[in-house]
Amino acid sequence: MSLLRFFARKLAQTKFGQKSLTKQDGLSILKQQHGMRVYIGLILMAMSYLIGLPALVFLSYLSVKLSKPMTIAVGGPVVFLLVHIMFGMGVYLAGKNYAVDVLLWATKRFLQKYA
Repeated sequence: MSLLRFFARKLAQTKFGQKSLTKQDGLSILKQQHGMRVYIGLILMAMSYLIGLPALVFLSYLSVKLSKPMTIAVGGPVVFLLVHIMFGMGVYLAGKNYAVDVLLWATKRFLQKYA
């Protein structure tokens, strides 16, 4: 049995897994009319994903190229912290409803595929 199937079966037995499977709406919250605050929050969340890994790769490259390991030792945690702060601000601005609905939708898709 694959690890994903095992995890999916265990997740399907939880309250959250059951809730995600019974929810019918999908991502209907994204079809509503939104204010500028929500758009800024969603953009911040997306940017946190788009900035994080390339910044760490760039810092690693600089660290090797300049032969200064402190570049990644100091810059890595700083980038990690900034990306998490950016994501947290995005969730705050967009509202927790978006994060919960997207997580329920993603869980439902995962369980339908592997459970």
